[in-house]
Amino acid sequence: MKEKSVVLISAAVILSALGFMFAASPNSSQLKIGYVNSATILDQIPEAQAAQRKLDALMKAWSDTVNQMSQQYQDKADAYQKQSAMMTDQAKQAAQQDLNTLQQQILQYRQEKVAQGGELDQTREKLMKPIRDKVYKVIAQVAKEKGMQYVLDKRDELAIILYADKNFDLTYDVLGIINREGN
Repeated sequence: MKEKSVVLISAAVILSALGFMFAASPNSSQLKIGYVNSATILDQIPEAQAAQRKLDALMKAWSDTVNQMSQQYQDKADAYQKQSAMMTDQAKQAAQQDLNTLQQQILQYRQEKVAQGGELDQTREKLMKPIRDKVYKVIAQVAKEKGMQYVLDKRDELAIILYADKNFDLTYDVLGIINREGN
């Protein structure tokens, strides 16, 4: 919710700034703003689809590992609960330390793999950066061809455009060029 509020505030600031620029411009009737839906573009690019499949496979492998580690922890915790009444204080302490160690290993593994800045983020950046660079280059090309001064992004989950005339949607122009270049 907080992220959506920040996005809406950012959108308001951007649109206000564009409004001021539009009002101050001597050729204000020529200002053209287009938009794309980057989610739609990325969903339809084969390279992006392949990258997403790789990321999904990594996530599944990591999830399976976490599940195995969690099951191991649960098995040891269950065994400890059943046997703790018969254990010496020293054995209880050793078993508790073992459980704590396993729990820390699970947390550390999750942190290394899927936390912000972890291996997932690094791999996503490595796989997606060349694709995003290609898309941005084509967006700039289409914007220049269509005489747009600004191109905004109308992503499904972060729609910052409250209204958009379909005539200024450059999404499929960008996809057309990317698909032609890919073949």
